[in-house]
Amino acid sequence: MAHGPTKFPPDAPVRQHPSQSTMTSRSTRRGLLLAAVLAAFTWWLADDDDGAGDGPIEGLDIRLDYALENFEMRAFDARGEQAMRLWAPRLTSEAATDVGQVDQPRLEVRHEGFLWHIIAETATISPDQEEVFLGGEVRLERSGATPAARVDIDGRDVTLLIEERVALSSAPVRLEDPSGTLNATGFRVNMLTEEFQLHENVKGVYDLPE
Repeated sequence: MAHGPTKFPPDAPVRQHPSQSTMTSRSTRRGLLLAAVLAAFTWWLADDDDGAGDGPIEGLDIRLDYALENFEMRAFDARGEQAMRLWAPRLTSEAATDVGQVDQPRLEVRHEGFLWHIIAETATISPDQEEVFLGGEVRLERSGATPAARVDIDGRDVTLLIEERVALSSAPVRLEDPSGTLNATGFRVNMLTEEFQLHENVKGVYDLPE
């Protein structure tokens, strides 16, 4: 014989297994305790040291190493005129030193009608961008309004002071102009005043007019 579902009177108590209410109660208490711990931890992170956490983390270096393709740097004088331009296929910079490294750099320095064109194997740019060290073989060419203004300097390992527009080196150097050739050890050239200094072991070859 088929039996339908058993019906209880409205006021009859529903009997429950004793362990069911106990398990529900423990699970609920664990959930509430975990929620309270998470809330307290979140508040501590947000309010640590009275808002000091809003600033950068002390000792964390957020600078990055980077590289620039078709790099170009320009420097201007007090009048706002371009004093120097440096460009290269690629520049790399290390965050730890903040020093830029350049391969195959080219530079132009202009002043009062003279143009200096400088070619080097490598260049190292100081963090303050006040000095550029030109490594390897370096060639400096000066041109002007007339052929007599041309000067060619071939040397190595030249330091270029940007603001003063001075090039200097302690390595052997060869200087050539329309009147002849000079060889020496070490030189200093001021591109603002057009002053040339050769330091040691100076030897020259000049063509005497006929």
